[in-house]
Amino acid sequence: MTKKRIFNRCATVIFMAVALISIPTAHAQNAGCTVDRMVINLAVQKGEIQSFVQIKNQIKLKPGDRVLRAELCVRPAGPLYALTIVNDNGVERRLNVDAVNGKVIR
Repeated sequence: MTKKRIFNRCATVIFMAVALISIPTAHAQNAGCTVDRMVINLAVQKGEIQSFVQIKNQIKLKPGDRVLRAELCVRPAGPLYALTIVNDNGVERRLNVDAVNGKVIR
């Protein structure tokens, strides 16, 4: 494994840790969104939404892209996953995916 790849993986782990620590702040900023795994798992078990793993397998990520953060947002049009994706250069972008059918919402 190259040094760049090790750095990228470490950076991703650090970003994820910071994201998990800041759940209350993120939840307040994004009303109707949660990263609470228990809430998401319960919705998956009830068959209301697809799991994040299923969604990740359906979307087409570019080589080098990683999902930095995934939130489940309940909207009037239906639940969606709000994904923050980061590439190898550290550039972030947002992607919204329908949590029921897995289609990317533009």
